[in-house]
Amino acid sequence: MKMNTGGILIACCFGMLAGVIASAYEASRGPTELIHWDPQKAYPGYAFIRTRVSGVTGVYLIDMAGQVVSYWPEFTDAYLLEDGTVFGAKGPSTFSQVDWEGKVLWEHTEARETYHPHHDFLRIYNAELGDYTVLYIANVDLTHDEVIALGADPDAVDRYVGTQMDAIVEVDRNGDVVWEYRFADHLVQDRNPEGANYVGEGLSLADHPGRLDVNFGVFSRDYLHLNAIDYNPESGHLAISSNRTHEIYIVDHDGTFVPGDPGESLRLAAGEAGDFLYRFGNPAIYGQGEYPHYAKKNWSLEEFSGHKQMGGTHDIQWIEDGLPGVGDLLLFNNGLAVPRADGDSDPQSEILQINPYVGADGVEKDRYVNPPQAGYTAVMPGSEESQNLVTRLFSRQIVWMYHTSDGFNSHHGSATQRLPNGNTMAQLARVGRLLEIAPDGEVVWEYVNPVTNAGIVETLITSEHENTFGGWSPLRYGVDFPGLAGKDLSPKGPITAFHAGGMPGAGGEPVLAEEEETY
Repeated sequence: MKMNTGGILIACCFGMLAGVIASAYEASRGPTELIHWDPQKAYPGYAFIRTRVSGVTGVYLIDMAGQVVSYWPEFTDAYLLEDGTVFGAKGPSTFSQVDWEGKVLWEHTEARETYHPHHDFLRIYNAELGDYTVLYIANVDLTHDEVIALGADPDAVDRYVGTQMDAIVEVDRNGDVVWEYRFADHLVQDRNPEGANYVGEGLSLADHPGRLDVNFGVFSRDYLHLNAIDYNPESGHLAISSNRTHEIYIVDHDGTFVPGDPGESLRLAAGEAGDFLYRFGNPAIYGQGEYPHYAKKNWSLEEFSGHKQMGGTHDIQWIEDGLPGVGDLLLFNNGLAVPRADGDSDPQSEILQINPYVGADGVEKDRYVNPPQAGYTAVMPGSEESQNLVTRLFSRQIVWMYHTSDGFNSHHGSATQRLPNGNTMAQLARVGRLLEIAPDGEVVWEYVNPVTNAGIVETLITSEHENTFGGWSPLRYGVDFPGLAGKDLSPKGPITAFHAGGMPGAGGEPVLAEEEETY
């Protein structure tokens, strides 16, 4: 369960320099499952293996040795709850809570024809309601006329048919919608003074950082492609990540929620109180930064990242109480279309830790600080010197990052998690690798997903097999996690043997899943 709390920044200086190279396993042919385990340095616990290939569903819980201790065949993704139950998704539209043995305790299916759940979801305790609720991302269908009515430029795209714009839906234990945040309610545009959501006379997009330009970038019918949400019970805020805008957003949940009055909650969430409190990643799309630009000839001298910080982002979250970096934001940056810093042979994926309260003077404020106001530096976090050639600028709000010059890369999906011992988990979704990385950059545990498009394999041949991971953090649960108390955690063999006849506790054949959207 993603239940995070905010708090005051605890400085998290791990000394991960730009030159640190991950010692992770990488080859065109190699073994799957457990690759490496250093019991002295790794944080002991159990990890979820969520597969997303060949339409196979089911989540596995494995121990540090890569042995299956439990398996839930119907889930496409799941979290463990502290009461020992499992909460997750069964296909794109059904959310379910089951006991350890898989008996259904609660279930909800999104039945509205124009709503299409996808990607992340979480169960939270809604203090205003005094009960648990479920939040999930859903794309909402819009007609051509509806998109035009929102201020979209008809000269930019002649047909907006099939457009979908994301919403965050909250349902109670009865399955009733009690709150909903629609991005369609928080748009702005600067092209048509007579159209809806106009910036205002004499104003520009830069005057509206709390709203999204309805005409940003190159049009896509999957307008935002949101992929992760997290809730901070201390502030009552939601963090949301968008793969298409290359941004994260923070919005007010609790301040726009009225218990017992869904209509008023929807009204407040749709109004000014629901505008972005904070956004990070791509300030050029709201007129407060430069776009990247690339040389047409001598790219090594002229390539420049502008003020863009991320190229694709997944698994936005607040670092929980009791963990290094408490209260900061942690995310996986896929690295798509982010111009490299000088010396990098290729854009790489990264883990970013962001303190949204840091100002230009480096001092933490009592409010969110708009990243352009905090400023930028040519010094990569963890390094002492700026680049010889400034090709990439780093926000001063990035207080730590894991970055290598080669080999750490997944162009979609992926997840990350801070552990109590200061290590950081990383899930490279596209290549099916799960890593635990120590503060000095050493990989102290590594696992390769054996479930591929060709079946469950002991040897991975990367040119033939796709072994994509699915899901978000938490990736690992410590041995003292309350939900594991009293459970049968005896090893039942690795995944490659788990489904074979005669294996104790075998789960039978993997279950085929419904077709789902790419993560």
